[in-house]
Amino acid sequence: MSTTYLDQFVRAIEAGDRAVVVGPDDSGHRALLGYQGEHYDPPLVLDFSDEQFEAAVYATARSGGSSLWPDVPEPEAGIRLMLVHLEESLMSTKPVSRRIYIAEGQLQAE
Repeated sequence: MSTTYLDQFVRAIEAGDRAVVVGPDDSGHRALLGYQGEHYDPPLVLDFSDEQFEAAVYATARSGGSSLWPDVPEPEAGIRLMLVHLEESLMSTKPVSRRIYIAEGQLQAE
């Protein structure tokens, strides 16, 4: 089985941001139980598919990620910027209680 960009993203937030992610569930969604010491009850649904995330990774790379990290492959630049978007969205949206979704190539929390 190949590793998807979403798998890479989840590993990065688990390692670097102390995130706890479970899933995918029967519908294919993962859930965020915790992030940087915050715990979510109920868990936040990562409300997008692997395919939607992959498309967003490339869009994010083209909209700024590649200029911030010009020496890395486009998908890695996109994932790095998505990591920034996740942190900004989770830290600026209080309380976060429902889901994380993709809007305009960025991760948003509600």
